Amino acid sequence: MQSDRDAIPYYLVLRAGCAPYVLNADRHVLRRDASLLLRAFARARGAPTSIVGDAWNDFSGSESVSVLERMDMRAYALIHGAETEHQLRLLAAL
Repeated sequence: MQSDRDAIPYYLVLRAGCAPYVLNADRHVLRRDASLLLRAFARARGAPTSIVGDAWNDFSGSESVSVLERMDMRAYALIHGAETEHQLRLLAAL
């Protein structure tokens, strides 16, 4: 059984003064909370990424993130593309 791509956390976005955002591959908010394990995983294994590009416009607009704030936000890409179904299920459970 393949994992549901829409339910797998692909990005963790940290915003000052707000709970973290957990996003799927399409950068839609899965939840506005991240477990300590997911945060630790992101810092240890995630790839730091910027949310300044056009691909992030929909997310930034829906969450009212200003252009200046986007430059200071920290985000992590949690998926690198070579994960197994088992690894994706484990990540979704964090």
